Amino acid sequence: MLSQLGHITVGVVDSIMVGKLGVNQLAAVSLSSSIFGFILLFCIGLSFGITPLIASSNHNQKYISRIFFHGLVMNILFSIFLIFLVFFFKKYLHYLGQDYDVLNYTFPYLDLICLSLIPLILFQTFKQFIEGLGFTKPAMYISIFSNIINIILNFILIFGLFGFPRLEIIGAGYATLISRIIMFILILIYCILSKKFSKYIFSIKLLFHTKSFKKIFNIGFPSGLQYIFEVGAFSVATIMIGTFGAKALAAHQIALNLASISYMTISGISSSAMISLGYFYGKNDHEELRKSGHSNFYLALILMSVFALIFIFCRNLLPQLYITDSIVIEIASTLLIIAGLFQIPDGIQAVGLGVLRGIRDTKVPTFITFVCYWIFAIPLSYYLGFILELGVVGIWVSLFFALTFAAISHFIRFNYLTNFIKL
Repeated sequence: MLSQLGHITVGVVDSIMVGKLGVNQLAAVSLSSSIFGFILLFCIGLSFGITPLIASSNHNQKYISRIFFHGLVMNILFSIFLIFLVFFFKKYLHYLGQDYDVLNYTFPYLDLICLSLIPLILFQTFKQFIEGLGFTKPAMYISIFSNIINIILNFILIFGLFGFPRLEIIGAGYATLISRIIMFILILIYCILSKKFSKYIFSIKLLFHTKSFKKIFNIGFPSGLQYIFEVGAFSVATIMIGTFGAKALAAHQIALNLASISYMTISGISSSAMISLGYFYGKNDHEELRKSGHSNFYLALILMSVFALIFIFCRNLLPQLYITDSIVIEIASTLLIIAGLFQIPDGIQAVGLGVLRGIRDTKVPTFITFVCYWIFAIPLSYYLGFILELGVVGIWVSLFFALTFAAISHFIRFNYLTNFIKL
């Protein structure tokens, strides 16, 4: 959970610190984060193709080395392609009704965090590799250390401390890039120096096997699409909200930023579910597989209930960590009520994807995710937000319904597969 949370903590820290600079710069972080989150989570999902294959490998050194190498190549190629895609299409944000003052801050910050995707996805690939072998703590420690570096660099570069120039939002972008480069270097050094992992790395053969790519792709690509469909719906919602002005967008960023903390926390449970179910799947232990799946659902229910209570009861206090604007705080506090309500379904649907990924079921969950967010949530967002003129609240209510339908569907799917189909 902590290592997954580390990916989003960078954005949380950027939002809190940049929020002190003004509404427009906070709104720029919101818009940039929604676009970057789109490609980041796809690449994270793609890297998930590595972990269950390694977890069910019974420590076959040749097989693990081949899976790791092909996963590394695949992740690098996709991340480079997606960065160029963002660089090409970002100029069209002018035509989507976004505030020009916000866009002036958005473009340079977005460029820097997009470049940080390459070292981040390299770290993520090594992380999924060692987690597939059952070692989750190294990535956690490195993630925590790198986030501390990011906080320190943010203070120095945003506000111009110790003789450095005051770079404001650009400083936050540089801090993110530098901290993620450090993150990759640390996990690379650790894996090379550790005998537990170096034997797999140094036995890599630079030969391409179509079957290895296909195995990773069949799990990773649908997993990436699942993230794209969900996060993409939130990104579209962000663009819609951007048409309501900088204050609405800033409030949306605060609520979404806080909700992303709980989401990335539960995605850690989802990852552990994928690893544990992948292990029992490889062992063909049907009884323990079901126990593990249900245990993860219960854990999600408990954890997200706590987040729900925090968001609802602290809805007036949490936005003040980001900004002092009373209008933005008022809107954000309303959104946090909705965020609190969708914590439980969000947790269940996230864990549902993890347990299904662990038993190699990715195509149907991907279709369910597409229907819930793109066929249902986006049209409903437009209807509630613009036709019924409910604004930001209407858009967030539509996302609540989409998460609820996804949660119910994934839970039913897991029980159907494990009860009536021999895996």
